[in-house]
Amino acid sequence: MRRGRIFIYLSLILVVVVAGAAIYWWTTRPVTPSDATATQTAPELRYVEIVTAGQNIYPGTPITEAMLSSIQIPEDKLVEGLYTSKSDLVNMYARYAISQGVPITESMVSVAPGNVNLPGSYWAPYIPRGLTAVSIPIDRLSSAAFGIRDGDYVNVIVTMLLVDIDPTFQSVLPNVANTISNPGFFENLGEVVTGQIGTTGGGSGRVEVDEELGIPFYLTPSELQRPRLVTQMIMQNVQILHVGTFPLPGEAVADTLIAPAAGTEATATPAPADETTTATVVVKPDIITLMVTPQDAVMLTYLVYSGTKITLTLRNPNDQDPAPQPDAAMLEYLLTQYNIPIPAKLPYALQPRLDTLVAPVLTNDVPAESNR
Repeated sequence: MRRGRIFIYLSLILVVVVAGAAIYWWTTRPVTPSDATATQTAPELRYVEIVTAGQNIYPGTPITEAMLSSIQIPEDKLVEGLYTSKSDLVNMYARYAISQGVPITESMVSVAPGNVNLPGSYWAPYIPRGLTAVSIPIDRLSSAAFGIRDGDYVNVIVTMLLVDIDPTFQSVLPNVANTISNPGFFENLGEVVTGQIGTTGGGSGRVEVDEELGIPFYLTPSELQRPRLVTQMIMQNVQILHVGTFPLPGEAVADTLIAPAAGTEATATPAPADETTTATVVVKPDIITLMVTPQDAVMLTYLVYSGTKITLTLRNPNDQDPAPQPDAAMLEYLLTQYNIPIPAKLPYALQPRLDTLVAPVLTNDVPAESNR
């Protein structure tokens, strides 16, 4: 009986010890993430709506609400520059081509209709800010014997003819004079103008009095007014964008810029019998493009259409300092600055009569057929 009690007591003690150890282990064990997650409530995932292109939008197109759509993305994926309201994009302009379904960002649109990023030409990025490109015709004489190349610097010289005109008629002076049959009648000049006064020149004259004889006489011009020639440099240190015509997309570009003369054919370099060669086609440029200010571009266009002769002089690229404005070249300046005397009127002259300058004929200029 005593042994049974002892056994029961030992069993109770063992149960208490095991229970205490279990409680101690449960309260002191480390908490795992899975346990923590199980004890906490999972956060709610929130979404935000962003604006996308509901159709293909082309550059420069004003954006309407009908062109827009939207999608939802997690709020934590929203980045700066995305639009969350369609009303913010209405009446703005697409700068790029926006494909359907693409989220629209601030860099893709503009408030100004002209701020469009189109591919553009290959040459436009080479034009400095504030300048513009304008083309003028050239020939061998006006382009330093075709010595000008892309990127060179030139000065621009113009040569023009000036005449006196009647401000009202805008016609070259002198005016044609006519007689009036009835000086007091001016209602219909077509009936009273009877005839033209004038000689070969066809212009009005002036009355002068012979100092020796005291006899008045009427002078008329022997020819029409002679235009007066003037030459001046109007622009300095102008850079060339391109010599010749710009090649179009897909167009072959010639390696050289000289073409065979009219009536002649290009000559091929002799080659071995087993090889074939083609002649190099050289095209002489007849146009050149300069980079100038907008005002100078307007001026050059005016000069081209007025028939003014334009000459380009080639500069050293290291000489960027503008030179003092030169004096205009005129007949008076030529005679005074270079001390050219005016020939005296002599009682004798050379024979035969010489009215124009005749260039001498050199032996090398005479065709071979004429020397035979």
